[in-house]
Amino acid sequence: MVGKKSGKALLREEGLERTDNNMDLTTWPQVNMINQKNYYTEYLKRDDQILPLRLQQEERRNRMTTNAKDRDRALAQFKPGEAPAPDLELDLDDDVGMDEGSGLVGQEALGSKIIVIHPGSQNLRIGLANDALPKTVPMVIARKWPNNESEEDGGEPKPKRLKLDDGTAMEPEKMFGDEVHMRAHKRRVLPNSKELIVNYNRRTEPETISEHNDPSRIDWTEIPSDPQKAPAYITGKDALRIPDFSVPRYKLFWPLRQGWYNEHDYDQKRVLCDDIAVIIEEAIKTQLNIPRKKDWPQYACVFVVPDLYERHYVTQALDMVLRDLGFGSVCFIQESLAASFGAGYTSTCIVDIGAQKTSICCVEEGMCIENSRINLKYGGADVTETFVKMMLFDHFPYSEINLNRRYDFLLAEEIKTRFCTLNEADVSPQPADLHIRAPGQNTRKYLFKTYDEILLAPYGYFQPSIFDHSLKLRSRRKLIGRSRDLYDDSPNDPLSTAHSAIVAMTAPPPPANGAVANGHVDGFNTTAVSTPLRQVPNPLQKFSEQERNSHSNIGSPAPDDDDTLAPQADGENGVKNEGDVSLRDDVLAIAPLDVAILTSIIHGARNDDRKARDFLGGIMVIGGGSQIPNFHNYLEEKLKTTRPIFAKDIMIAPPPRELDPQGVVWKGASVFGKLRGTNDSWISKLEHDRLGARVLAYKLIQRPDRAYHQDYICRIRYENNLPPPPGSVKMLDIPIDGLDYYASPGFASRLHRSQPINIEADAELGMPIDLVGMPGVFDGDESSIQAPLIPPPIHPKDKNLLRPLSELGKPKYQGGGISFLRRTEYISSDTARARAEAAPRNTPKTTGPRFRKSVDTSKDDPVNVLRAAVKGFNIAHPEDAYTGPDTKDNIKGLEPTPAEIEAWNNPRHPTKSNLKAIDFYPILPDLEADTDTGNYMVTKFTANPTQTVDKRDIRMDVGLLKPIDMDDATIAEYHTKLAANAADPMNNPHPGGPPVNFQFFLPADETSATNLSKKLDVDDPDHDDPSLYTEQGAEGQEVFRLDHQRVYETGRSTAMDPDHAYKEVALALHDSTDGSSSSRSLKAAHYYPIVQKSQLKPHRSKNLAHLGVTARIDDQDDDKNKIDALDVTVDDLNESELGKRAEHRAQLLGEEGGGNNGETQNGELQNGDG
Repeated sequence: MVGKKSGKALLREEGLERTDNNMDLTTWPQVNMINQKNYYTEYLKRDDQILPLRLQQEERRNRMTTNAKDRDRALAQFKPGEAPAPDLELDLDDDVGMDEGSGLVGQEALGSKIIVIHPGSQNLRIGLANDALPKTVPMVIARKWPNNESEEDGGEPKPKRLKLDDGTAMEPEKMFGDEVHMRAHKRRVLPNSKELIVNYNRRTEPETISEHNDPSRIDWTEIPSDPQKAPAYITGKDALRIPDFSVPRYKLFWPLRQGWYNEHDYDQKRVLCDDIAVIIEEAIKTQLNIPRKKDWPQYACVFVVPDLYERHYVTQALDMVLRDLGFGSVCFIQESLAASFGAGYTSTCIVDIGAQKTSICCVEEGMCIENSRINLKYGGADVTETFVKMMLFDHFPYSEINLNRRYDFLLAEEIKTRFCTLNEADVSPQPADLHIRAPGQNTRKYLFKTYDEILLAPYGYFQPSIFDHSLKLRSRRKLIGRSRDLYDDSPNDPLSTAHSAIVAMTAPPPPANGAVANGHVDGFNTTAVSTPLRQVPNPLQKFSEQERNSHSNIGSPAPDDDDTLAPQADGENGVKNEGDVSLRDDVLAIAPLDVAILTSIIHGARNDDRKARDFLGGIMVIGGGSQIPNFHNYLEEKLKTTRPIFAKDIMIAPPPRELDPQGVVWKGASVFGKLRGTNDSWISKLEHDRLGARVLAYKLIQRPDRAYHQDYICRIRYENNLPPPPGSVKMLDIPIDGLDYYASPGFASRLHRSQPINIEADAELGMPIDLVGMPGVFDGDESSIQAPLIPPPIHPKDKNLLRPLSELGKPKYQGGGISFLRRTEYISSDTARARAEAAPRNTPKTTGPRFRKSVDTSKDDPVNVLRAAVKGFNIAHPEDAYTGPDTKDNIKGLEPTPAEIEAWNNPRHPTKSNLKAIDFYPILPDLEADTDTGNYMVTKFTANPTQTVDKRDIRMDVGLLKPIDMDDATIAEYHTKLAANAADPMNNPHPGGPPVNFQFFLPADETSATNLSKKLDVDDPDHDDPSLYTEQGAEGQEVFRLDHQRVYETGRSTAMDPDHAYKEVALALHDSTDGSSSSRSLKAAHYYPIVQKSQLKPHRSKNLAHLGVTARIDDQDDDKNKIDALDVTVDDLNESELGKRAEHRAQLLGEEGGGNNGETQNGELQNGDG
């Protein structure tokens, strides 16, 4: 019986058996099916899967490795007997610079490689992070164009001269209601003040001043006559100084307007972005002195963006900084957050009034509250335009003023700064003047009067309907569209409920029957409504409702989160997310400043009464638009009038430490860039190349899910250096109910304001008013009740009691201070040196007896002193050394040591060992340059005496100061001070030199100055050439003519001690000259003794009289003393002058006949003695 074959055998016989070796047919990875019931993924859930976070970890790991290697290397090089190596690891809270690999450490690295950029609509503020103040550059660029800005639109001036059909114009005072407001504050208003102003301005005629007589003339930017050689563009201040009708024409372009891109003046987006990059690039090259662009990758950049920014603006700035400018890294910070850093506030409401926009935002614990951000589209430029328009209503004598012209624009900014105020006491008919300085024209001086315009123009901040908003939305979204999400097409720009409320107040009512919707009528774009058409609601109405309903309504509180809004009534905001972003392009956010501040605080406090009171008590106003006199007091009064229930909590605080309000944001950004905690906010070029704009989601500090601690505010500004108290700590059982209220930062501020300090004073308030016992009071001598001019010296034991509070408990020097407040380059080195000196030294102890080192008293013997002096000459000139016997007549110098010879042959700087001596000069007196008195004076001008600023003016080498005869009263006063100093020098300081006034003369041109220099140079072979004279005198002789410049007075004068005649000298190095008979032919450093140092400043009374500040000086006395020009001739010395110089040389060389003839009597002064 044959057995049955298996199926495997049958397959083998048929050749179908599988013969593989269990190897896969492909190397492609096979993905198994996902279990639909239970699946899990870790994609983008770990830090190492996100590129920016992974790079931060790698950088931190590399830094730790580098520090460990440096510490091991320092320990390996440590030798016994030396100070221990300092710890190289930095604390996590220490501030460091951006470039650890640049070789800079300590204070040098702190901000020296960080550039802070704050662009604005009118000015760009830029500087290094370690600079004290930023550089301000106008945010404008001038390009070649067929017409300038004043010639476009048919030459229409700005502001426009409107004419109504009936020929009447609305009077501004009826629109603003100034008299009603002033009478409510009990201010007296003259009934005919306006007529007096108009009649005076109508009769005013200009006064023409020639250009050479104008001390404040403007240096206009020179354009080459050849159009081919003219630059393609000019940026910054030079662009504003280009003449309007230059050849070729230039047009000014402002890339940013109202905080937006200026899409009206541009046709291409690329040109608009390039202009911003060019302005910043030129500012870095010229203002920061970093001309080579190849060095810029070594620098990092802190870029300031608006609070309510647009995504397109941030992404374009990111691409511009890293690609166009080529910086190594960049980080962004919002304006209000930077302002809080600059002022050191933890909880505040920032009000930034700029040139064309006003931003408001509440900041709490280093974070901008998103729903409190408001961006109003008016600023200081609107005040300027309104002020000019009001002046034209009063028949302003310069009626052709046009803000489109460059010099008129600068003039309008000047008169606004000079006259505008919010102090109602200053509103009265006041005379004023202005000077019109146009290129190619003589200066015109106008006299006019002002009245209520100086108050009504800045009052527009609180009634913005008087501003002109008709052109602020021109060409909006013409070049740059709205940023939208890639997936759901929703707007990407951030939202703010406070800004939505302001837009809802400003937006027109809904259209009837669909006539108008979103600014479009039957497919045609209409002009957006920009002024409020409805009554503005009370912004603090919710507080009142909450107080009234606090006992009857009980509900759950809103979540404390920026993204979760409190429950609101239907239609309270009136604008949803999509509509909010849409209306931002169609409706201007215009509201009174006090209403906008209260609206921001309401949405920032999130129905928290205590937090709202903290914001009201910490309002800080910054920006150039707030620099109006009495602005802070006026704003505080408006806020208290609007909400009297919070009157005791409202406080307007200026920037601390007397910072410039315009630079607070830049200062805070510089502090932010130097903080250790901001290292993870930097965006490198590698991250931008790989992720693009997506990297902003991980790097921006204003993300709501990011926690940021206030390193600067908590650690540096409120640093506590007091030592811990001795003894054990006593713990008290304090109930925690309501502890949050008492522990809040605003509790102490409110307690300070509500509880006045009780000062107990006697009946006379601490000052004796019984003058009977005071000697000499009734005779006119008030010295017994006045403090002395010079306080008596303080006893050394009392000096510690007068130390300020900031120095208590602190060492004398601190290495880790705040670099931008004071220079600390040498403090860190001194601290390290002090630590090294205080460290114990591992030196072997000596066991032998200690002996006191004996003092060789013979070294003070005059003969030994002379031997030591001769030793110095022997070291310098060993070939001339005396080697004979040491006698009384021939004193032999001491034997020099090898160390002294080595020190002479290879000299070293006492503190800088890396310096090397280049050459040696013997110090000798210049006998041929001796004066009549044998001495010299050093004169310094407080300001540039000439108009040349870009180069050295060679005319100053031959300038002439002619003293003016002093009157008898001045001489008597000077002698009185001398006598008082001689009688009691302790309380009466020496008056110095006599207060002489000088007339300053200079040659007319550089040719005359060069010829006069040759004439005065006795070593010049052609100095006797009569052709060097450039003018002919009145008597026909050849002369040099020096023109009168101005009158100077002695501001500060210091006389040297006559007992130490050579305490201060001037040195001039002269190299050897072959073939010259002068003493200067020898190589030497000639010294010139200084007996007096004076500081000259422009004559105060004369200059102020010309400016109209003080009473006008007597023209007759001025004409009597003034000399228009001097005719100068150069002659040889006469016998008397030669004799005086010979006496001084003999006295200097120790010859006979010197005597005391060259001595002068100090203090003797007669009329006419210069």
